[in-house]
Amino acid sequence: MRRTCLLIAVLVGACSPEHRETNRVNVPTIAREVERLAKERQLWPGFDPLAIPIAIYDGAQTFMFRHPTPPEGFAQLDGSTPPTYTYPGRHSAVTANSSAEIGGMTVATLMADRPQHGQTETEFAAVVLHESFHVFQRRRHPSWVGNEANLFLYPTDDASLLASRRLESEALRRALADRDPVGAACWARTAMVLRRQRYAGMDSAFSRYERATELNEGLAAYVQTAATGQRRVEFPVGGFRPADVRIRAYTTGAALALLLDRLHSGWAESLESNDRQYLDDLLIASINHRAVDSSDLCGFTTAEETTADRTAHEDVAALLQARVQRRAAFDARSGWRVVVHASRDQPLWPQGFDPLNVERVNGGLLHSRFVQLEADGAQLAAIDGEGADIDALTEGIGPHPLFNGVLRIVVAGLSEPDVRIDSGRVSVRAAGLNANFEGATVHRGRQEVLVRLAAAP
Repeated sequence: MRRTCLLIAVLVGACSPEHRETNRVNVPTIAREVERLAKERQLWPGFDPLAIPIAIYDGAQTFMFRHPTPPEGFAQLDGSTPPTYTYPGRHSAVTANSSAEIGGMTVATLMADRPQHGQTETEFAAVVLHESFHVFQRRRHPSWVGNEANLFLYPTDDASLLASRRLESEALRRALADRDPVGAACWARTAMVLRRQRYAGMDSAFSRYERATELNEGLAAYVQTAATGQRRVEFPVGGFRPADVRIRAYTTGAALALLLDRLHSGWAESLESNDRQYLDDLLIASINHRAVDSSDLCGFTTAEETTADRTAHEDVAALLQARVQRRAAFDARSGWRVVVHASRDQPLWPQGFDPLNVERVNGGLLHSRFVQLEADGAQLAAIDGEGADIDALTEGIGPHPLFNGVLRIVVAGLSEPDVRIDSGRVSVRAAGLNANFEGATVHRGRQEVLVRLAAAP
């Protein structure tokens, strides 16, 4: 398996192109707000956001701040202090709220081209701080990341595990809501007991994924929350959906950190000095040092447990049906589509994707935001945005739907592609799609371009 570069994204909500045009954000104001928050608040031990360059795309151009040597294509705004650089359109490295290598440096990136109604500069700045914290994490704590390969095999269709997961989330919510330290510690202990019972019924790869993602995304969400001055996180009414495993870790990780703020002073310094600890282990240790009777757990009623179990079974059944319906909707999408066939001997390999916008459907994975694949002599990148409204379906080889290689990708919802063939080199371009192939064959049908890579059947 080839090394895969994962693009982890917390994406800003979508709106129509017309809405974006009339509500374009003020990027310099966001940058100034980042500086204000970074100076006013101590967000994490040793974390200096102003030492990390940032790049922000507003739908028309890419702005860059605090980069000492911007690459070709960036021009300094006249009179800007500190220097502000702009690039016409979206720089190719800026594909999500994430981080990217630009001009030899790791840069925190923000996609501000789809602002939600009423979204403030402070909220955008907090997202920038979230992504800047990821840059800090990668330098200081490279082990704080879950293996995304495990996400696609996670047992989301196990109703018993889902019911237990939701009760655990509710216990964490009640712990945060309880202003009495004893009550908070009691509900926190209940959550951790439920977690240990649930983990005992799972492959350890999945529990490691959850806990590492809580360190990665949960702590970044905690920093984002702290930047806005909030001391709480929101759990969805009724619990997270069955497939929202990764999204849930943002909330549970931040919740564990906020509980540690209340129950264990100095926990962040302890974790910073010994990054082999998990947040739940720190919380359990802090509870064990408090005067909480281990036999006096805050528990759920029989009615609450019965409701959680019934709802979990209903939601898993709905999940399985939704996979069928979502695939049918994809197959029925109007517009052009590009279909690329590889071979089992030489499959396509994932180079980037957005885990928050990938879902399992019948027959493969549906990417609704971004996916990038490569093979020898083949590169394909599909990104939703900039006048595009596309989905991409990948069909994998072997037990893993993505990381054993991709046999076939279908990009749907395209405008008519521009297909060019020159000396054995094939290029396919459309809004949201950029693909190049060496030695491939191309067949153009009715609203479909079929590409077969060398040695493909």
